[in-house]
Amino acid sequence: MFINGIVNTVVSHDIKPLRGHDILAGRAIPVKWHSLAPEINLTKEQYDARQALWEKEGTPQKKMHAAVKPGSVLVFDNGGDTQAAIFGEMSCTMARAHGCVGVVNNGFTRDCQYILKMENFPYYTRGTTPNAYGGWRVVAVNEPIYLPGHLTHYVIVNPGDFIFGDDDGLQIIPEPYVDSVLLKAEEILSFENQERKMIADGLPIEEVYKKFGDL
Repeated sequence: MFINGIVNTVVSHDIKPLRGHDILAGRAIPVKWHSLAPEINLTKEQYDARQALWEKEGTPQKKMHAAVKPGSVLVFDNGGDTQAAIFGEMSCTMARAHGCVGVVNNGFTRDCQYILKMENFPYYTRGTTPNAYGGWRVVAVNEPIYLPGHLTHYVIVNPGDFIFGDDDGLQIIPEPYVDSVLLKAEEILSFENQERKMIADGLPIEEVYKKFGDL
């Protein structure tokens, strides 16, 4: 995309929709996940201290669900690890009940048959697996994350960025540019609707290229 000077915001096409023709649109809630591998080295004192903190402030996963607002999209960065599915149908159901309109998961997903029965809940993922184990933990909520990019190594996702996805792929619109990009998109759509009608009505080919240039 090169609208209003925004470039390199297309997410890798390895992250695909579970269901074709779904359209995803909403404000991003970035969530960073990590494997539980480091936790095997916790001392008892460290473990007890962490549990006490979670009892006082809530677990990271609880904080993730508490951050959900109407119109938001949960966007997960787990480094692309596909050992285990990090999000399933029950979590989707809870997120949706609080206003979440979709999920982007740079990892694997489980419970797909049930997720696919959830109407109007687009879910983009690297793949699926029945394995829920292997150990994952939410480590950060509403902090910048990095997804693999299509035209650049990574695409940054900040809290409040707008994320859009359809059959062509996923794209991030940085928060400061959301309004101007949407206005420009509406302008382009209006023009293309006129162009589409004229072509469908049989406008001579030479007139098409004279009026609109390359399609």
